[in-house]
Amino acid sequence: MDFIKDLNIDKVRNLAEDAFNQVKPKNDVEVRVYEVLSHKNWGASTTLMNEIATDTFDYERFLIVTKLMWEAIETPRPAAWRVVFKGLSLLEHLIKNGSERCVDDARNHSNLLRNMDKFNYYEGTVDRGLGVREKSKQVVEILQDDERIREERQKAKSLREKFAGRSVTASSG
Repeated sequence: MDFIKDLNIDKVRNLAEDAFNQVKPKNDVEVRVYEVLSHKNWGASTTLMNEIATDTFDYERFLIVTKLMWEAIETPRPAAWRVVFKGLSLLEHLIKNGSERCVDDARNHSNLLRNMDKFNYYEGTVDRGLGVREKSKQVVEILQDDERIREERQKAKSLREKFAGRSVTASSG
């Protein structure tokens, strides 16, 4: 009965949107991106995020990934704050792990990202917009510092190589 009591129009709409997005995808790239950008209460796996980052090295896949990601970030419904946050998290991951195009694309949207500091959504007394505001601020700070981008991309590359080496060792032993 608590489920019915806690049900509101925003939650119903979020559930419907997730259901629609599960049916909607047409190719493997869209399936992965929609999974990352769901309304679910948990984040996406690093493996899934890395697969999407790899997709950005192919121009056609890059266009699909960024189109869906920016649609999520620009959603006009504050109640979809979780999707906006996940879109920003995906963007941050792509800046660090994706193709150089991701950095350029993010910079082209920097005005939108800076305006995210006005994002507000409250569930009762809980400020759900805080995470979105903080994440957008972090992304903007990264984008303004070329040296930091280089360091973050190098760190991410080292981690990928380190874990790729471990998985090869583990599967061959």
